[in-house]
Amino acid sequence: MATETAVGKLAEGGAETAKPAYVKKTYSPEFLAEQEAIMARVREEGAKRIHRSCERLEALGIIDKDGNRLKKELPADMLPGADRDFGG
Repeated sequence: MATETAVGKLAEGGAETAKPAYVKKTYSPEFLAEQEAIMARVREEGAKRIHRSCERLEALGIIDKDGNRLKKELPADMLPGADRDFGG
């Protein structure tokens, strides 16, 4: 038949065995040390950015030294019950 030639026949052994979906990987100590060094740099840079942002917000008078918000006023479109247009 035409389907046998297009699809082919299975081997004598039956169906093919499925391969495992997940293979546990092992990493070298050098690789793990490098990854830890990278993550330490990322955390350090993130902390610097947070501190710069907080200093900027303090300089603008938006927050105090404890991180409490000083300005409580909201723009008109953020007030409860305001007619909002999100451009969609």
